Amino acid sequence: MWRTDPATSMVVGWNQITGSNPVLYYDEVPRGSDPLMYARRQAPDSNNSGKGMRNYFARLENLKPNTTYYFIIVDSEGTSKQMSFATTPNNAYERLSIIAGGDSRNNREARRKANLLVSKLRPHFVLFAGDMTGGDVSKQWQQWFNDWQLTITPDGHLTPIVVARGNHEASNKSLIDLFDVPHEGLYYKLKFGGDLLRVYTLNSMLPAGGKQMQWLANELKRDAGATWKMAQYHHSIRPHTERKSEKLEMQKNWSTLFYKYQVNLVSESDAHVVKTTYPIRPSVEEGSDEGFIRDDERGTVYIGEGCWGAPLRESNDLKNWTRSSGSFNQFKWIFIDQEKIEVRTIKTDFAEQAASVPKHDIFQIPVGLSIWNPLEGDVLRINRKILAVADNTASGGTTATTPSTSKPKPKLPPISRIYAGEGGSQVTVEYAIESIGEVEMSLLNKKMQRIRKATFANPKAGSCTQKFDIGGLPSGNYTLVVKKGDAIIRRYEVVKR
Repeated sequence: MWRTDPATSMVVGWNQITGSNPVLYYDEVPRGSDPLMYARRQAPDSNNSGKGMRNYFARLENLKPNTTYYFIIVDSEGTSKQMSFATTPNNAYERLSIIAGGDSRNNREARRKANLLVSKLRPHFVLFAGDMTGGDVSKQWQQWFNDWQLTITPDGHLTPIVVARGNHEASNKSLIDLFDVPHEGLYYKLKFGGDLLRVYTLNSMLPAGGKQMQWLANELKRDAGATWKMAQYHHSIRPHTERKSEKLEMQKNWSTLFYKYQVNLVSESDAHVVKTTYPIRPSVEEGSDEGFIRDDERGTVYIGEGCWGAPLRESNDLKNWTRSSGSFNQFKWIFIDQEKIEVRTIKTDFAEQAASVPKHDIFQIPVGLSIWNPLEGDVLRINRKILAVADNTASGGTTATTPSTSKPKPKLPPISRIYAGEGGSQVTVEYAIESIGEVEMSLLNKKMQRIRKATFANPKAGSCTQKFDIGGLPSGNYTLVVKKGDAIIRRYEVVKR
C-alpha cells in the first residue's frame, strides 16, 4: 500500500501469525534468505489487532522510482520466502497499467479467479472500491486475505492496492487497521508519474458535501496541471440496475466538480453490474437523462460497477448516455500514457485460460485473456486534445474526447535522429547543460516503456558527449530522452539496424 509518494515509498503489511520481533530486510537485487546480504532493514512502524489478526506495517521511504525491491521478513521463529514489490515511475513519459474494480463479497470462487488475473497481468497497482467482505467480520477478512495471496506472482511479486470504503465495511477503522490508510476519513489523493495522473479516492459512506466536497474541490484546483485525473469510490451515482437507488448528493457535490475540473475517468462499484459510459456532464437540459447529458468534448467517463465476486444483478437501468452494459464477473484493465487512456473490461471467470504478461512488457495482451467485446468495441479510449467521436473505429473501441486543461508545460526539445550501424552496440549522444550535475538518459520502446537507463556525472557545464549502450537490443526505432533533474534537455530517435 501507499501513504505517501508511490514513486519513492511503499507500505508492506503482513499478519504476524506466530513469532515476535519481526524485521523487514530489503534490497534492489534478490538476496535470498540471508538477512545479512540485504542492504537495508526496517522494523514495523505500526501494528494493531484488527479482525483477529496481528497486522504489522513497515513504511518504507526514500526508495528509487520505477524500481523493483526484494524483501524478506525475519522474526524469532524464522524467515519468510523472498518476495518483491515495485515503486511506480515518477515521470509523465512512462505508461501505467492499472486494474480497477470492487465488490468481492460472497462468491469466493469468482473473486479467487479475479485475484489470479491480477498476478497474470502484473499491473502497477489495483484500485479496489470497497465491499471486500459481506459482513466485515474476522473470519471473512481472514478468508479474503488468504484469497488475496493469489494476486502474488509465481516469482513472488506483490501488487499494491489502493482501497475505498464500501457499505459492507462497517466503519472506516476496518480499512485503516487492515490497509494502513493514511487518512482517517478514507478520502485521499495519490499522484503517479509526476504530472501524468492524479487518483482521488472518495468515501461514499460519508456525506458527499461538507468537508469531503471542500477537500475534493481544493485538490482538483491544486492539480490543474495534471495530464489526467481519475476518481474511485463505492456507490454508483447512477446505478445501472433498478435494485439500487440514485445518489443525488454525490451527483450534486462530486459530478459537478468532476466536470468543472475535468476529471477524465471515474470508477464506481456497488451495483454488481457492468457498465461504461460515454463522456457525460451534469445537466437537466433537453436530451439529458437522469441528470446527465453526453458531452464528448469535456465530459467524464464513468465505469464500473463492481462484480469482483459479489452476487450479480440484472443490468436493467440503462441511460441514453450508456456506452455498454452487462452482468458478469469482471474488472477494468486501464492503460494510461501522455496521449490517451485505454479501458478494457476483463471477464474474470476465464482466468485459468489466460497466459501471463511478460515481465518486460506488461502492456502486451496475453493469449487467452477474455476481453469483453460489446457492439461498441472492446476498448474504450479517452484521447487527449482530440475533438472528434467515433464508434467502432478501425482499431476497435470507442474514442471518447477529453481536451487537456493542463497549465502550459515547458516546450519539449525537438527530436533528432541518430543511427547505430548494423551490430552497433552504442550511440553517441550530444547535449548541453548550464551547470554541473547528473544527467539521466532513458531509452523507451515503441510503447513508451523505459527499457534501459543510464546516469552520467558531468564535471563541467556546456556541451557534453556521452556513449549510450544499446547492445543486445533488437533492430528497430527507439526514443532516447535526456534529462537533468526534472527538465528534458534533448530527445533522440534512435534507429538500430
